[in-house]
Amino acid sequence: MRTEDLIRELASEVQPVRRLPPLIVRLLGWTVVAAVSLSIAVILMGERRDLGETLRHANFEFEGALLILTAMSAAIGALVVSIPGRERSAMVRWLPVIAGASAILWVVGELVVASMTGAPTGRLTFAWPCVTKTTSVAIVPGIALFLLVRQAAPLRAAWAGLLSVLATASVGVLGANVICPIERPVHLLLWHVAPLMLFAALGAGLGTWLLRWDRDVRRDERA
Repeated sequence: MRTEDLIRELASEVQPVRRLPPLIVRLLGWTVVAAVSLSIAVILMGERRDLGETLRHANFEFEGALLILTAMSAAIGALVVSIPGRERSAMVRWLPVIAGASAILWVVGELVVASMTGAPTGRLTFAWPCVTKTTSVAIVPGIALFLLVRQAAPLRAAWAGLLSVLATASVGVLGANVICPIERPVHLLLWHVAPLMLFAALGAGLGTWLLRWDRDVRRDERA
């Protein structure tokens, strides 16, 4: 086969590629989905009765700020690493992890302070409903972010999955904080913020399974 014929044949098999919307557009779209999902979950499950007073507490505000930082930076990181060559710095990946770890350490600090001052710390009890609340808030934004990442060509599938789940889990924890009335540090640590990193680790595996576009290409080539 002549080179010209080979080029012509390959060109005839090329599928049209749709240009991705700008990063800011994709991020804003996901943010709207996350905010609506959180609002609906709070309406359906009911906000804590003391929410108005709790919103004025510095601890609640700072933890919420860390969760929002984690969610937004992780969403940006997931969208960036899903485009080969777009990532310019490792901080795109590590900033969300640092922010999520900071949220956990903040609650650990609350627990330490409570223990030192004799304030109530709570008991080691099972509180699976809080994990359910987190998951209920996070499930729709999680699907939305995975679909956005899937539209690209993520070579770092594990990182894309980890950051996607970390972003959505942070939104879920923020929702659980608004719904759950329990403020004891032990409860907040074990059943609100600590699962963040567990979800993120599961997200890495999920990303490897669902987001490996090159695996799909190889499967199509074998078909």
